[in-house]
Amino acid sequence: MATHDDVASVDAVVDADSGCTVDWSWLHGLRIESATSDLQHLRLRFADGTTLTVQAANYQGKPFLAFDPYKPRA
Repeated sequence: MATHDDVASVDAVVDADSGCTVDWSWLHGLRIESATSDLQHLRLRFADGTTLTVQAANYQGKPFLAFDPYKPRA
């Protein structure tokens, strides 16, 4: 059975319509303290106080995901 790391590993995006790529390495090693969700948002709060919000929406008739923050805060 594949592990999470095997399934989640993506080396290259080959679909030109797949959107942008984001470097999530800054989340590596953070411990999730809590998670909440509603029909539109998933919020992950990490032990260091960082909150990552994932929003599902439509833009010009196409589904997309928005991430806040999408890079580490300064």
